Amino acid sequence: MKTSIRFTLLFFSLASLSYENAQAQFLGGFFSQQSEQRKLMAEQIAQYEIYLSAIKTGYHITETGLKTAHELKNGTFNLHDAYFNSLEQVNPVIQNNPKGKAIADLDAQTLKLFSDEFTWQQQQKRLTASELTYFQKVQANIAAKCKLDMGELTDVLTTGKLQLTDAQRLDRLDKIYERMKDKFAFAGSFTSKCRKLANGRKNNRQDKYQLKQLYGIQ
Repeated sequence: MKTSIRFTLLFFSLASLSYENAQAQFLGGFFSQQSEQRKLMAEQIAQYEIYLSAIKTGYHITETGLKTAHELKNGTFNLHDAYFNSLEQVNPVIQNNPKGKAIADLDAQTLKLFSDEFTWQQQQKRLTASELTYFQKVQANIAAKCKLDMGELTDVLTTGKLQLTDAQRLDRLDKIYERMKDKFAFAGSFTSKCRKLANGRKNNRQDKYQLKQLYGIQ
């Protein structure tokens, strides 16, 4: 009887130990699985946050890049605008260049040569009507060319008219000056020849008159 009781107690003791071991193993496995899952979830969350951070960084870079490109583009246009606007400004040194006044003086003198000569020829009446008409045509042609040169001079020396560098404006002044000198020289030569022709005819008339007086020809 005692032996049977001992056997029963031993059986329950072993059974209890087995249960506790099994329970411990089960709980240990359960908590181990929970720990692994939490670890995996933490890793996934960390990767997800890294991914989001990369997206945000990429977006920021793209946004910054586009903004920078836009600023550079606008900056380039602004630089271009500033450059072309500066070309429209006339340097005071160029505006006060002596050649500007010299061109204007040559223009006035050229026109005056023609005007004075035509007036004198009309008074003297030594040129024929066709010769006077030709004189007026030459005068009008030179006056038209002078007007073009003076218009260009005004554009070169006036702010906002032309987009030119200082060197280009000086080059234009030089060319206008040379053209105006040529016209002035031509005007002087042409009017001088007209005056010589008229004076020659006057002398011929005087010579004829003197011959008539000498020989008593009426």
